[in-house]
Amino acid sequence: MKSVASAVVAASLLVVSAPAPARADDIFAGFVMSRVCLPFASRAKTFEGAIRAARDMEFRRPAGPALALEEWETVVELVSKDGRWRVRIEEGPAEGDVPAYSVTCGVSSNQASARELAMVARQVVRNNPRWAQSEGEPWRWDRVTGHPEEYTIQIDVTEAPGERAVLAARGFYY
Repeated sequence: MKSVASAVVAASLLVVSAPAPARADDIFAGFVMSRVCLPFASRAKTFEGAIRAARDMEFRRPAGPALALEEWETVVELVSKDGRWRVRIEEGPAEGDVPAYSVTCGVSSNQASARELAMVARQVVRNNPRWAQSEGEPWRWDRVTGHPEEYTIQIDVTEAPGERAVLAARGFYY
């Protein structure tokens, strides 16, 4: 009788602790942000290092005519093994009035809305005094840096009409 009761308790713990499919996706997007995107945006990883980190998470180049990377490639898009998630890693001059160098790493999915990705971003920056939510933009967080005249880092969620929502980490270096 004790073995049956303990088996029932163990099975119920497994059911309770197993994440729901949507929750598992949220965790995955946060994992990609913390392992690939934020280190790249903060320049802790190089362009090539961010690609390697994504490949370690089993991302690959999508099938198509341009399979080989050019020697000086500045934008790379990778797709997850199951095809549900995409990572876009890019670097180059930033557009705007102030000359800056920009690095961006974004994660997106056909099955994740902007609201869901914003919840992931909140989980990534939660209770961290180095991150502040941008005034007037509910889906953007800025990293408080000691040298804002030299660089800024931000996390934001964008959703263009007709396109998938993107959770991105961006670094601007002046």
